[in-house]
Amino acid sequence: MTITRRQFGTLAAATPLAGFVHVATARADGHSPSAPAMVDMPLGSFRITAILDGIAPLGRGFFFGDEGAIDAVAEASGLGEVLPAPVSAFLLQSADQTILIDAGMGGLELLGPGFGRLAAALAAAGVGEADIDAVIVTHMHPDHVGGLLGASGAAFSNAELIVAEAEHGFWTNASMRAQAPAEAQGLFDLAGGVLSAYDGRITLASDEEEIVPGVTLMVSPGHTMGHSLLRIDGGDQALLMVADTLHSADVHTALPDTGFGFDTDPTLASQSRRRVFDMAAADKMLIAGSHIHFPGFGRIRVDGEAYRYAPATWM
Repeated sequence: MTITRRQFGTLAAATPLAGFVHVATARADGHSPSAPAMVDMPLGSFRITAILDGIAPLGRGFFFGDEGAIDAVAEASGLGEVLPAPVSAFLLQSADQTILIDAGMGGLELLGPGFGRLAAALAAAGVGEADIDAVIVTHMHPDHVGGLLGASGAAFSNAELIVAEAEHGFWTNASMRAQAPAEAQGLFDLAGGVLSAYDGRITLASDEEEIVPGVTLMVSPGHTMGHSLLRIDGGDQALLMVADTLHSADVHTALPDTGFGFDTDPTLASQSRRRVFDMAAADKMLIAGSHIHFPGFGRIRVDGEAYRYAPATWM
């Protein structure tokens, strides 16, 4: 199955909030999700675990710009009309807090079946939904917030929801929703449903604000207007969570100005991408990303006028 930009938008618009269901170990069609895929590692005073929620079979049409160059990179990378994109969430644990960074698709099937593995992964890690102290939302697209909704509202009953002020402001702006194409308005409804479920437990963060000890939020607009990075400083080790700065480790490093179908402002997204890549490469920073080859840990290297992604190897 290949998902196209148009299909994704149409599905998002057509999916009512009533259809959002709690992630369970057994799906409604009787099939159980695969065993959870998880990779954890120490990060100074933290421990971070990458959790694969599913794989999005994105169609080539999601990526646009220099079409010939995109096709050439896809072919050289062994890809074709389908550019598979992992959808990952991350569990960040310290001695004092248990934090979830994004929550995957949950029970939504906007990108097809095979998602909703987060709950099983947390259980395998010995973490109950009530153990999550905070959920940091990098941005409010379905593959990052769908898992925040349960059968009766919030999936994480004790969690504080932390989101950038700019991101919150965009998705709650009635004028912005009215200006959006009809196929995108369902995305606003989903964001509103998530915020309603966590009403009274939402913290709005500013750019460059330390939102929990050792974790600083940095707004990097373009993909969404409040799309956020997280600088995680564990003392002797640090990491930059780049979220959706890139949707293909192959295409977006070789061709950083390539647009993506769900960028709110593709030009601004490419500017932010180059800025993040330059910073990560200059500082030789370890990065993690939501859609990078699982588990999504690696580094960005300068490669002429473009970049390349070097996956990290862990013992």
